[in-house]
Amino acid sequence: MATQTVYPATHIIVGTKAQFIKMAPIARLLEERGWPYRVLDLGQHGSITPGIVRDFGLQPDQIHVIPWDSTVASYGQALRWAGALVARIASPRKRLTRDLLMRPAGHALIHGDTLSTLFGLHLARRLGLRVGLVEAGLSSGNCLDPFPEEMIRRHVEKRADFLFAPDHASADCLKERGLKGKVINTEYNTGRDALLLIASLHAEKTRSVPTFRTVLTLHRAETISHMGRLCSIMNHVIGLAPNIGPIRFYLHEPTRRALVRGRLMKQLQDSEHFQLCPLGSYPEFTGDLVRAKYILTDGGSIQEEASYINKRCLILRRRTERGHGLGETAMLASMNIESDLQFLLDDERTANRDSQWVATLKAPARILQALYPAGSVTTPSALDTAALGHD
Repeated sequence: MATQTVYPATHIIVGTKAQFIKMAPIARLLEERGWPYRVLDLGQHGSITPGIVRDFGLQPDQIHVIPWDSTVASYGQALRWAGALVARIASPRKRLTRDLLMRPAGHALIHGDTLSTLFGLHLARRLGLRVGLVEAGLSSGNCLDPFPEEMIRRHVEKRADFLFAPDHASADCLKERGLKGKVINTEYNTGRDALLLIASLHAEKTRSVPTFRTVLTLHRAETISHMGRLCSIMNHVIGLAPNIGPIRFYLHEPTRRALVRGRLMKQLQDSEHFQLCPLGSYPEFTGDLVRAKYILTDGGSIQEEASYINKRCLILRRRTERGHGLGETAMLASMNIESDLQFLLDDERTANRDSQWVATLKAPARILQALYPAGSVTTPSALDTAALGHD
């Protein structure tokens, strides 16, 4: 009698908007293959993430690890959210596996370098799952900058069983450190497939004529938690604005609060060079990136997305862990108006390539191949023994 193939259940553990977006192509491929998976939502961006599932047309088995339907936007909320998660992860293991584990159990996937990455690692361990870190190996070279992201990434990389690096440089960096996890080069970041999937699913949102020239985002803790740094960046952007405006400034709630504290909000509201916008849906934001001429950001993911769509991107940070576009379409801000304008306006090589976009899902395929090699698992009992026997 032939042995029936039983597909393992992948547990995708995510909490932030960016994590949902970059893990969506993996979920998409799992659905295309008919393989079971479960999304364990940690709720760091609880009010934002439900829309992302709809935007990608996904139908996951989704569980909220804690009852949290708002987005963490202050240090007080972060402490309450983290405390609730710690209590949940520390609850009796039998209850935790009963409530959260899908059987037959395969592996867990986590992403990036956020607090949700850290909690996702330890939740997976409590569930007895082997863990794969997606977007591993990106490093600034300074364990305290950006803080705490760099420290979280290094902590998780030491403990993950699979390290999915998005390029050769990241893979080599991981191998040089002699980590225990198996290093797999996925050749590119899953964020590329996410952007291209959204561009194809919501093409109508990229075609309208823009009323702006530049998209601006600021959200990193290293920016908005240090008022001197935030004021310096905003004064620099205000100096650039007459030459690259109108600027559509997408305001994360923590950013809005920081601007109010720094008494910068009224100046921006009164300026003809800025359009202040709340966070929109991912398709709307992607459409704005496509239509923009310039992108200003302190975010690594947006730096990366700008390189995919060949946009001039000024990175408002001291250093970046990503090489996407650097020396070509991206540059770390010099904080000198003349030199930064020279970079932005020298865009002869920039061309819009959106008509040629195709999401290949090759990076998600490499991830699943590493987790579940052909013929490696065929019975429910083998899957559960492999997963639940791991500590």
